[in-house]
Amino acid sequence: MPYYRFHQSQEPAVAITDDRSGAKLPDIGSVWKADGLTKVVVGGRQRFGVEPAEIIASIERDGFYLASLQGK
Repeated sequence: MPYYRFHQSQEPAVAITDDRSGAKLPDIGSVWKADGLTKVVVGGRQRFGVEPAEIIASIERDGFYLASLQGK
């Protein structure tokens, strides 16, 4: 399944979703900007310190996975 990565224009937040339009993303501040396709595969590399299986489970449950980029 394809996944799409988004970032917020004024907040240190990143989201991954299965919805190309970003319509499933939460309204938590600034506008979401599309970064394009991203690969999330069970057993693949961690993202944001989280196992891919956990990211996929969040997307299946909530429609998205949300991460904060604290260093930005």
